[in-house]
Amino acid sequence: MTTKLMDSLGMPYENTYYGNLEETNSIELDSHNEVKRTWSEKKVEKLKAKYNITSLPFIKIIDDETEEELEFWSGFRPEKIKKWNSERG
Repeated sequence: MTTKLMDSLGMPYENTYYGNLEETNSIELDSHNEVKRTWSEKKVEKLKAKYNITSLPFIKIIDDETEEELEFWSGFRPEKIKKWNSERG
């Protein structure tokens, strides 16, 4: 739902944890491949620990020019997506 809303708003994003940029970067907790599943579980645990999140998707707003992390959240948060979309002009 998050990417569908962002697409409908024409909001740019990079979907780096689900494989859109690199197949090896996708999180697949239900993979039949044990190595992939174990890697995915570890990646989720690292995200949870670093950002104190309890659900996915995990969204980070990054300033393109400075690469500063402006905000992050987890879960479907349409109000935040719309806020950041309106601020991008």
